[in-house]
Amino acid sequence: MIGVSRRPAMIGASRRPAMIGPCRQLRGESGTALFLAVVLVMLLTAVGLAAILASHAETLIAANFRQSREALYVADGATARMMKDLADLADWSAALSGVATSTFIDGPADVQKTLPGGGRVVLCCGPASLTADVQLRGNGGGDWGLDTPQWKLYGWGPASAWSAGDRIQSVFYIVVWVSDDAADGDGDPSADSNGTVVLNGLAIGPAGARRAVRAEVQRALGAEGQPRGVRLRSWRESRW
Repeated sequence: MIGVSRRPAMIGASRRPAMIGPCRQLRGESGTALFLAVVLVMLLTAVGLAAILASHAETLIAANFRQSREALYVADGATARMMKDLADLADWSAALSGVATSTFIDGPADVQKTLPGGGRVVLCCGPASLTADVQLRGNGGGDWGLDTPQWKLYGWGPASAWSAGDRIQSVFYIVVWVSDDAADGDGDPSADSNGTVVLNGLAIGPAGARRAVRAEVQRALGAEGQPRGVRLRSWRESRW
């Protein structure tokens, strides 16, 4: 129709397309990165915890090792301390019969003892006592008839009391028994006929730590046959 005109079409003009695809892609990548970050944090946390546990375990192992070594030294020192008292005792039969004890004792033996490292023990007597236990273990199941050793308490007390003051720092409690040697063949475990006895020293520490030693000692004689102290014939660690 004349006089009627139409607006020419805007060839080449177009609307900007929506960026739907790339946005979704970016969101997906962000989620993956977050997941990886969480996993990495968890792995690093696990590694850190493992390192802490390993360090703690090493500390405990080192502490237990030191405590075990100290217990052995204390048990050995306890037997040496009792040897000094045996050297001053004229007749060892008095110790074997239970009449004589060391000068190092912590009160009556039949009273329950509180340990420096914690806990309590009964030294003597009865089936639940340490003496009954050492009698059961001390002979290793051996039976020598009338010569079977009978373990008698000889010395007991905290190792820290070995010297006056605070010169010895220890949380161990020591107990030492004495018995006749089975080889004397006199048929009487409460009598010494050959100048030889056996000491069994036990050190008790925290958390039930225990080490024991066994020492066979003999009375040393001088040139004229007179007693001149005590000498060590044999020594070994005793399993407790």
